Amino acid sequence: MSQTAILLAGGKGTRLQSVVSDIPKPMAAIGPKPFLAFLLDALKFQGITRVILGVGYKSEVIIDYFGSEYEGMALFYSIEDTPLGTGGAIAQAMRLVEEESAFVLNGDSFIDVNLEDMRVKGADFPFVMAIKKMYEFERYGTVTIVKDQVVSFNEKQPVKEGWINTGVYLIRKELLTTGFPDKFSFETDFMEAYVSKISFGVVQTSGFFIDIGIPEDYALAQKILPNKIFQAISRHFDTSWTIFLDRDGVINQRRVGDYVKSIDELVFLPGALQAIKHFSKIFGRVIIVTNQQGIAKGLMSSEDVQQVHDFLRKQVEEIGGKIDGIYFCPDWAYKSPNCRKPHPNLALQAQKDFPNIDFRKSLMVGDMASDIEFGQGLGMMTVWIRESPELPFIRPVPSFWSPSLSELMGGE
Repeated sequence: MSQTAILLAGGKGTRLQSVVSDIPKPMAAIGPKPFLAFLLDALKFQGITRVILGVGYKSEVIIDYFGSEYEGMALFYSIEDTPLGTGGAIAQAMRLVEEESAFVLNGDSFIDVNLEDMRVKGADFPFVMAIKKMYEFERYGTVTIVKDQVVSFNEKQPVKEGWINTGVYLIRKELLTTGFPDKFSFETDFMEAYVSKISFGVVQTSGFFIDIGIPEDYALAQKILPNKIFQAISRHFDTSWTIFLDRDGVINQRRVGDYVKSIDELVFLPGALQAIKHFSKIFGRVIIVTNQQGIAKGLMSSEDVQQVHDFLRKQVEEIGGKIDGIYFCPDWAYKSPNCRKPHPNLALQAQKDFPNIDFRKSLMVGDMASDIEFGQGLGMMTVWIRESPELPFIRPVPSFWSPSLSELMGGE
């Protein structure tokens, strides 16, 4: 099973110069994170442990940012001192591949495709391509397929519908080790030239696809990419994972300058209960962790908060979901020590009650910087509920962000 991916990240991004300048195109920022980081996030959950980055234009920007490791994946660099063309770049990177085959992906586009499907297909084909059906387009060329093989490539032209090459491949190393010059086009000199000589297998996907090569799609990526990447990753969560949820501002409306002191003041955010139901079917444990300083201030009692939480549990259970544990901290923020997030006390208490919790396989979702710091301090993946796109980004930088729990999982 191939666990190596080559990411082609040497592009200058000429068409993006009006909005992104002086950096490699894959380093174009999506919020506070480079586009390339999201691609690596997605690869991690597809069993990739080794990534070779094919770099060229301003390669030092990528190397300085990522170094030799990212989220447990080892990173290596294939540096183009002079432009080698797409084929030359892949062939040079292939020399660093230790396995029989490697995945090859473009560093300026994302396609939600199951790499395991490509691994299975790769047992029968030396070259496997991920394809996607598109409608009413002229920006991409198309491929003609017969059964599960590519038989020809077609030039770009306006089409009502057609299969496009998504730029994700599984390639046996032996195909590119000999017979090519240092500089060549992968599309013309390899794919088009060898489609009738080598069996090109295909894996079809209907997953989300975006190419940030033009300003319009780059602007779209700013709005939807973090959510879409998370949704792709979420398919790889299982019952060994735990989700931690903040309460106010995530599950229910935050009472600005006040607290939810009774059930009557508890107003659920749209789709939040349905999202918890969804989470309870994916994750092994659903845990709520919430700071409730209003108790220390004398505005409500621990019993009042418990009544609110009992009601919350009941509402989730009535629609078929579950909440495994709810932990709250009544302490003053200014007193030390205290159990408030970002201190880890609430999570450690949950782990004591549920020994199967592994923080390295946990997700923290919250709307405050303290929630993100809480999760990151324990080694969790983090999601920031960013209610408005006008909100400035918080620090520390979360793994992902979404306007709501509902939208995080693909709801309305």
